[in-house]
Amino acid sequence: MNPLPRLATRDRIIDAVLVVSCGIVQAIALALAAFATRDAFSALHAGEALALNTVLQLAISGGVAAACLLLSRYRAEALGQSYAISLRHMLYRQIARLPKSRHEERRVGALSLRFVGDLSAARLWFGRGLPDVLSAALVLPGAVIILYFLDPALAITGIASLSGALLIMGLLAWHLGRRHQKLRHNRANIAISMIERIAIAPELDLMGRTDRELRKLDKQGASLRKDALARRGRTTSLQAVLQLGVALSGLLMLWQASQFGIAPATVAASLSVLALIALPLQNLAGAWDQYCAWSVARAKAERLLSEPKIVRTVSSQGKPLGVNVTGEFEGTPVSLDARSCSTSTLTGRYAVSIARNIAGLDTNEGIAVLYGGQEKAPKVAFVGDDHIGLQGSLRRSASLMCLKRPSDQNITEVMTSFGLTELLLADRGLDQRLAENGNGLLPCQTLRIDLVRAVLGNAEIVVIASIRWASCQHDHAKLLDTLRKLSSATIILVEEVALPDMKQSLKDV
Repeated sequence: MNPLPRLATRDRIIDAVLVVSCGIVQAIALALAAFATRDAFSALHAGEALALNTVLQLAISGGVAAACLLLSRYRAEALGQSYAISLRHMLYRQIARLPKSRHEERRVGALSLRFVGDLSAARLWFGRGLPDVLSAALVLPGAVIILYFLDPALAITGIASLSGALLIMGLLAWHLGRRHQKLRHNRANIAISMIERIAIAPELDLMGRTDRELRKLDKQGASLRKDALARRGRTTSLQAVLQLGVALSGLLMLWQASQFGIAPATVAASLSVLALIALPLQNLAGAWDQYCAWSVARAKAERLLSEPKIVRTVSSQGKPLGVNVTGEFEGTPVSLDARSCSTSTLTGRYAVSIARNIAGLDTNEGIAVLYGGQEKAPKVAFVGDDHIGLQGSLRRSASLMCLKRPSDQNITEVMTSFGLTELLLADRGLDQRLAENGNGLLPCQTLRIDLVRAVLGNAEIVVIASIRWASCQHDHAKLLDTLRKLSSATIILVEEVALPDMKQSLKDV
């Protein structure tokens, strides 16, 4: 089963039909213009005034062709943007559902690049390349037929020489995909390196690594330049061969006309059709370039979308639930039975891994987790080593787990209960801006904000597996009492220590 988004959706089918329809109308306009051009040159050659219907035919066909070009480009861009939206949606959903352990194995920059390089390649192929192919598939046969009706001999001569140019273009285009693959690899290396280094650039500078990083960046840039020039040279050569083929075809048509006494008006009309044939062929050269870029991006996207994922069907059960864990983790027996509304401590070498299984961040085939006797997970608040936060107001950060944002009074009361009064008294209060992931806040502050989220979000299970918990060790009892007072959730505390027997122990508090 293809993991990529379906192309045949209602809105994209409509756009594709409009693009194809524009191609058909363009072909008709081309036919009218070609025969009107012949009539116009015949009149000029005979010294006669242009007939009104010939002038109207030329004007109308030109206007219709221009309007069709505008509409087809507009709807083609809509088609490309629509597919990019679907792909972006699917990629983010897949990344969100990756097991946390798998997510941590991947480079953040590599995942981020999916929303830049892959989407750009998809948009260009479906928004420009594919519509150009569809238009060419309609316009080119029509143009060849028109050329044949104007003069069969000229048509055969022109198309035969042009076919030779197309054969050479096909040979040159054969390895363009490999060029794109190398170019993408080098471009991705630079982008990933920059994404991961920009955030820590001041610290790297303090270590004296700036010059070294710049030398590495320049080296990568030189390699990228080499591959970019190779790819540009290949695509430009396709267009150059086509132009030479068109020029040769026109020259042979003129020579044949001079040898067999073909009427100048017919020759002029045939040459105008030949020039119009060259445009969709040139678009096809660009379309092949865009397809090669998309084929490389598609392979990467398919691999990501095919990875195993966790479908987290989290829903509120509306009541406190106990947690029961049984099975084996890496050959070690695991057993945990946390009663509803209790505060339990989970210890052992694999305590954090088990806690992440309980929260639904990871899965393990050898472990079974039941919530109140059921597999369906309730609302779980997981407090890990790192504070998770989006850039925005303090209000937004505190209510990040809420489906519906509570009142400012409710947020303030809960934050005050967890000892965040000093933060609330800062300039602008709940409206103050917090950096991404709480950068600038103290570990104790971010931990308390996480507990506030659990309360405001009505979490039914709270798993605390954070090194930040140690930084608030003098307030453990107070924080737990506050959490117990404001929430009826089942609380699981994780103390990761290396026990000789690697067993999990449970204490009810």
